[in-house]
Amino acid sequence: MSKLIPCYRGAVDAWECDQMGHMNVQFYASKAAQAFGHLQNSLGLTPAYIRLEKKGLRFKDIRIQYKAEVHAGSVLHGLAGVRRIEGENIKGFIQLFDTAFNRLSAAYEFTATFMDLEEHLPLALPAFLREASENIADSHSDMYEPSPFDGSMMPAKHLENMFESARSSVDVWECDIFDHVELQHVIGYFSDAATHILGAVGLTREAVRNRNLGSAALDYYSEFHAPIRMSSPIALRSGLMGAEGKIFRFGHNLIDLDTNEIAVTTTVLGCYFDMTLRKSVALPPEFTSFPKDKLLKCDI
Repeated sequence: MSKLIPCYRGAVDAWECDQMGHMNVQFYASKAAQAFGHLQNSLGLTPAYIRLEKKGLRFKDIRIQYKAEVHAGSVLHGLAGVRRIEGENIKGFIQLFDTAFNRLSAAYEFTATFMDLEEHLPLALPAFLREASENIADSHSDMYEPSPFDGSMMPAKHLENMFESARSSVDVWECDIFDHVELQHVIGYFSDAATHILGAVGLTREAVRNRNLGSAALDYYSEFHAPIRMSSPIALRSGLMGAEGKIFRFGHNLIDLDTNEIAVTTTVLGCYFDMTLRKSVALPPEFTSFPKDKLLKCDI
């Protein structure tokens, strides 16, 4: 009997696609969050249990790889599973597929912790959750698993070469029932920051249009250090970590301005592509000529 959990079925709406003509990363995250709810339910963490007990799983870290574009009208389905239990943490995955081609579009590998959702305190796995997780735990060798994230990663500290790339406050519709901002909107902040990073390296929107360029995220690695709650004032500080060949690397710190605490650290790998051919191209010279002493890797 399969230990995979069917966890999502839907389609891509036109309003979920960005100026690159493909579904934006924040809407991938929305669908993955829905899928995570089905995985929790299959482990005994039903919606009723989570509401009444105010306990459930939270991401400790998450690795996201985007493997193939999807566009308006694409039909999607998702599968989830548990790879193993490590101490009090559950290592699992969610994968979203382009159903028409049975092609992997996005892969989420995560570490989840059982938490008090009001106090944001980690708890030991209850016996029923550990047993249910162990019952479906499997290496799933037939399911894609990314290799370890390579190269520099953002530390949870303020770095000199970062600049402010977004500033906002958390609205009620961005939050779950415990007033914590949802993953979709965290990823949305990172997506919005990308244009500001282009400007910081001297690449204007006009230049991008004239060169027929689009950009795409390939790989995210995020660590969650503290909750961000409804109405919190937030700022995103970002910077270019490095750029070589066809790949650039960004770093982001999402900061709660009430406490000046870094809530989320994220490292992003991305590329540029020809908008007509939908093929990756060499990085624009603005990236490769960026002053080396201004790179974040000099601060790490």
